[in-house]
Amino acid sequence: MGLAIIVIFVFLVLYIAHFYWNVSKYPKGPFPLPFIGNLLQFPAENIHVFYDDLAKIYGPCFTIWTPLPSIVLTDYEQIKDAFVTQETFTYRSHLPPETLFQPHDHTGLMLTDGDDWKLQRKTALKILRNFGLGKNLMEEQVIGSIREMQDQLGQIKDKSDVDLFWPIQLCVGNIINETLFGFHYKHEDCGKFQTFVKVIDTHIKSLRTRFALLVAAFPWLRNVPVVGEIGYHFMRRNIDLYHNFMEQEVASQIKTYNQEEEPTNFVHAYMREMEISGKPGLNPTNLCASVVDFWLAGMETTSNSIRWSIAYMMKYPEIQDKVRKEIQENVGSSRLPSIEDKPNLPYTQAVIHEVQRHSNMVPMLGSHKNIKDTTILGKPVPAETFIFAQLWSVMKNDSVFEDSHLFNPDRYLHSNGETFRKVGFKASLSAGRKLAIADRPPTQQTDSRPSCPIGRRGYRDVIERTIPFSIGKRNCIGEGLARMELFLIFSALIQNYEFVATSNIDLTAQWSTVLTVKPYTCKSVPQF
Repeated sequence: MGLAIIVIFVFLVLYIAHFYWNVSKYPKGPFPLPFIGNLLQFPAENIHVFYDDLAKIYGPCFTIWTPLPSIVLTDYEQIKDAFVTQETFTYRSHLPPETLFQPHDHTGLMLTDGDDWKLQRKTALKILRNFGLGKNLMEEQVIGSIREMQDQLGQIKDKSDVDLFWPIQLCVGNIINETLFGFHYKHEDCGKFQTFVKVIDTHIKSLRTRFALLVAAFPWLRNVPVVGEIGYHFMRRNIDLYHNFMEQEVASQIKTYNQEEEPTNFVHAYMREMEISGKPGLNPTNLCASVVDFWLAGMETTSNSIRWSIAYMMKYPEIQDKVRKEIQENVGSSRLPSIEDKPNLPYTQAVIHEVQRHSNMVPMLGSHKNIKDTTILGKPVPAETFIFAQLWSVMKNDSVFEDSHLFNPDRYLHSNGETFRKVGFKASLSAGRKLAIADRPPTQQTDSRPSCPIGRRGYRDVIERTIPFSIGKRNCIGEGLARMELFLIFSALIQNYEFVATSNIDLTAQWSTVLTVKPYTCKSVPQF
């Protein structure tokens, strides 16, 4: 008995000594405890605010222990050095619950690494280009979905109390569905689509629960009752419904594939690439996994961005009026806005940029991992370290976005209000118009904005540092399509309707993997 106690004591001493020796090799962060690291310090939600506060103490590159080491990057230059300059950070951590996004790990676009990831990304980009991304073919598809959304909105009898959730969701969902599978849902017959969306919504919300974080820290906890059920198995069963749906759709499209015909959707085009290349990495498993990734990434963030946009326009009706006036003067009312109109609508573009920056929907990126020892702007990063990029802090940086808590589209425009500015500036605000932020809730989006002229003080590129789609080799593969959708859908909605709030618009974000706007209804006033 005495010997066992001595052995345990020696083991604990050696473990603790080794643990803190290991801690010394990483960038400084909050003091961790053996076995549990910093887990006791984590809040139940709004982790991005917790990280932002830590950055003010330890700098823009610090280490969190969960109990494995994770380096958090909160500054644009740090993220750029890691994700743009160095390829070693393109690898994934492959830990639950992130691995639940796929039924098979190391497949698709999100969870592959190295040459496998390069092959999947290259193939997907080639298919998107062939389908007209950056050309008018994809634009016509987006505009077609917008027209169907207009029909749906037009059939709503009580326009004094309109919920835009499903019209926007279906519009965006049909665009990606048409691209992947070649068909879309009618709004009067979209029960299957709605069920599918609810599954995704449940999964995204479940990812940021305390139980999910515990399973991520200690994967063996998935086998422990309660913690494992809530933090893993419930999520597994829920997301399997999504996987099964996708597998059925892919299988259905594979049956209709004809070698003699030109591919008309992503599944058929991927099948063609499988035949032409003969590469083992291009196979039915990776095809289905790529579709899973595209659907998830292509729908949730874009639809959420548009809902945020309308919420901001109702909160600031004078901005909504200014956007509409610009569209009416440059596009008119006889047709919908097109991509060709984009250079003539600088204020509309500025509003979209500011909505994405201020709402900051994806506060933290999924975990990356480096496979060799390296440094990030001089900070040591040992191999096999998890890396988290905090976009929230980048786009709330007051040294770049002066008074970043204010919603101010003018920050993206030159003083003439007609062209994008590439240089940051300081705004001359009267003391009475500045919002005291000390007492505001962590995720609250400020309701104030400057009304006085903007002073110019150039020192940074605000466009470059507005990075809702991330940067580097693993940035959002659907960024081009998403930007097209945001511009065309938002401008069409503002062109054709005035949206008036039926109650107070609360811009306090709902905590989740994706920060969502609180549900709202509105009065939609047709403009023509």
